[in-house]
Formats: sequence, C-alpha cells, structure tokens
Amino acid sequence: MSAEQSLFVLADSEKCTGCRACELACFAGHQCKKTQTVGTITTPVTPRLYLARTEERSMPVQCHHCEDAPCIKSCLTGAIVRKDGIVQIESRRCIGCRNCAISCPFGAVQVYSPAQLPETGAAGSVPKLVFKCDLCVGEKQPACVATCPNEALRLVDAASEIDSKRIAALGVMGASDPKPTAPAARQEGGK
Repeated sequence: MSAEQSLFVLADSEKCTGCRACELACFAGHQCKKTQTVGTITTPVTPRLYLARTEERSMPVQCHHCEDAPCIKSCLTGAIVRKDGIVQIESRRCIGCRNCAISCPFGAVQVYSPAQLPETGAAGSVPKLVFKCDLCVGEKQPACVATCPNEALRLVDAASEIDSKRIAALGVMGASDPKPTAPAARQEGGK
C-alpha cells in the first residue's frame, strides 16, 4: 500500500435496513444548496452510493478508492484521478464513455447522459456525467456515515483496519495456544 491514507466507507449488511437515508444524505450533501422538502426538489436525485438489495439483505455499495483503481486505468481522458488518497472525478474532462462504470468491480460508478441532468453552476458549465463516492471531501465525515440510523456505515482506513485485525487475530490465537516451554527448560530436558 502507498503511504497515503486508504480511506473508504465500509458497510455492514447485518445492520442495514435498506432505509435509503444514506442515499438521501449523499444527494443532499452534494447537490442541494439549500434546505428542500421532497416536493420541492427539481433536480434528479443522483446519490454517489447505491443501495443494493436481495430478499434477505440490503447494503449500500460505494467506491472503495482502490489502491490500483480500475476506473483510473480505464479512463480515456484522465478525468478520474487520485488526490490525497481519494479517487475523484474531474468533470470537465469526462466524455461519458462508461469505461469507469464497466471496470469498477463494485458497480460503484454511475454515468448519466447530459440529457438526464440539468446544467448546474455557472452559465455554460458542463454537467457532471459520472457520480461516485468522493468521501464528502472537505467535510468532517461522509454524509452517509453521519446519517445512518443503524450505524451500518463507517469510515475506515484500510491499513489501520488490517493492523487491527492482525492484532485481534494474535490475541485469539494466543488465547487458544498452549503456553510455550521456556528455552532454558527445553535445553535442560534435552541433555
């Protein structure tokens, strides 16, 4: 792994109820400039994470900001870049080719056609075509994590998470293994 942080949002399907609060928080945090109610939203709701459901489970799926990100490699125009450990999209460079969406192993990238999205920002600006999690850059924590009523989402640093699991595994293995014989005792017994 690189020296950069490897942050991403980890979802727990055991805790997720499929309420979609994460999707709405994501949309509101990125696209709503003022407080709106459901009846007043006029832009398409385009969250940067997507709730996946089966009959038994539900869980949000979002970008894992992969170390060797297939989306970055597949982007023809260099519109997908890594900045400070976060895989981000430079919208002005995106041509909507969908290579990133096809190459993502998590299905975490959504591409819209310009006709599906209203023009946003200054006059003549290019609408964003690709949507994926950007970890709510500039915020204290991602909106989805802050909003989840069941704490099914948490922001993790992959390197720290792996270290924690190794330490936990050492504790489990050490508790079940018999205590080793002291080196001096083995030497005496062998004489």
